[in-house]
Amino acid sequence: MKTGYSIKTWRMRLFCPEQDMLAKTEQLYQETVDFYYKILQTRQDIWKDNLLSIQRELELLTVPGRDGRVPLYTPPHGKLPVYFRRSAMNKAGIAVKSAAVVGENQKKKIVFPEKIDASLTFFKGMYRDISDTSIKLKLWDGKKWKWISSQLEGRPFPVNGTVLSPSLSHNGKLLMLHVPVKQENSDARTAKERVQTGSRICSVQFTNTDIFAMCSIQDVQGKQLAAKSCRGGNTYRYRAEQVLKKLEKSQKFTENDNVPHADQKHYLYLKHLNEHFAHKASREIVDFCKEQKADLIVLPVYGKDFSRMAMYQSGNYSPFHLSTRIREYLTYKAWQSGILVIDINAKGLHEICAVCGANIVSVDKKTQECTCEAGHKTNRYLNTARNTAKRCLAQFQKKQKASETAG
Repeated sequence: MKTGYSIKTWRMRLFCPEQDMLAKTEQLYQETVDFYYKILQTRQDIWKDNLLSIQRELELLTVPGRDGRVPLYTPPHGKLPVYFRRSAMNKAGIAVKSAAVVGENQKKKIVFPEKIDASLTFFKGMYRDISDTSIKLKLWDGKKWKWISSQLEGRPFPVNGTVLSPSLSHNGKLLMLHVPVKQENSDARTAKERVQTGSRICSVQFTNTDIFAMCSIQDVQGKQLAAKSCRGGNTYRYRAEQVLKKLEKSQKFTENDNVPHADQKHYLYLKHLNEHFAHKASREIVDFCKEQKADLIVLPVYGKDFSRMAMYQSGNYSPFHLSTRIREYLTYKAWQSGILVIDINAKGLHEICAVCGANIVSVDKKTQECTCEAGHKTNRYLNTARNTAKRCLAQFQKKQKASETAG
C-alpha cells in the first residue's frame, strides 16, 4: 500500500536567556533577506528557476570561491553561516517568485513590495539538540556566533515525527517557536483506488443547528452501516453570543480610547472559541471514521453564490459558519490518519429521497424530518449526507465504465 506524509506545525513557547542576541540575530536576518531580495529583483533570468537553482546563483554572486573567485556583492557583516544565508536566500527567492507570478497572471508590470517582513527561520546547522523542553540556537552577538541553550514549553513532539526547520514568531510579549513536524501516514491511495478496493465512505452534511455535522457511513453498494451526529452547535452559538454582548457593552467605553488593541481579550476569546469547537467537531468525525474503518470522507460543495448567501443567512458565529474551519481542520487530521477527504457537488441532493430516489414533498423544521412521495421519513440532514455518498459512488462508477469502454 502506498504511504504518504503530512506536516503539522507545533507552536512552542521559547524562553531564551539571551534576548539581546536573539534581537541582533533577527535584525541581521532581515538585513540579509533584504540584501538578497534586491539582488534578485535585477535577475529576471532566474525568476522561473526553482529555489535550489536560485540559491546556487546567489552563492556564486555573493560567496568567494575556492578557486579564488571574487564575489560581485558582499553580504551584511561579511561572511555568514551557510545555513543562515541559505534560509535568507529562500525567503527572498519565494518573495520574488510570488511577485513575478502575480504580475504574469494579471498581465501587468511586476511590482515588488519595498520590503518583506521575514520571520527568522533556523535551517539545519542553526539549531541542534531539539527536544520537547529545550533547543540550542546559533545566535549573533554583534561580533561572533554562539550556541545558546533555550527552554521550550508546549505539547510533546510525536515519537515517530521528524522535526523540520523552526521559525521564530512574536505573540505580544511572548516568543514562540513554530516547529514543523513531518509524520508518515499509512495510506496514500487515491480516491479512485479506495473505491475500487471496497473502502467504506463517510459522507458529511453540515448544519446550522445543534448538530455541527451529520455523518453517514456507507459501503460501496450504497448501504448505510452507521450514522453519527456531532453536536455542540447550540453551546457554541450561546457562548459566542455572550462574548459578543460583552464586547458590545465594552466598546461603548473603549471606542474613544487611544489604545492599539482595545477589547483584545474579547476578540481572542472568540478566536479560541472557534478553534476549540472546530477542532472538537473535526476530531469527532475522524475518530468515527477510524471506529467504522472508513478511509474516504466526502464533503458537500455548492456554487459560490449559494455558499455566500447561505453563510450570510446563517450569520457570523453560527454552527454553519464554523463549517469552513471544520473542513480545514478535518482535511489535515484525516490525512494524518490515512483518510482522504474529497468534495462532491451537492446541488439538489436535499430534494430527493436517499431510500428510493423519489422527490421530497415536506420537511418538518421543528423535528428536521423530511418525507418523500413514497412515504419514507428520515432526518433531512442524514438524508442529504446519504445522497452525497451515493453521488460520489455514482461518479466513480461512471468514470470506471467509461474507461472500460474506451479500453
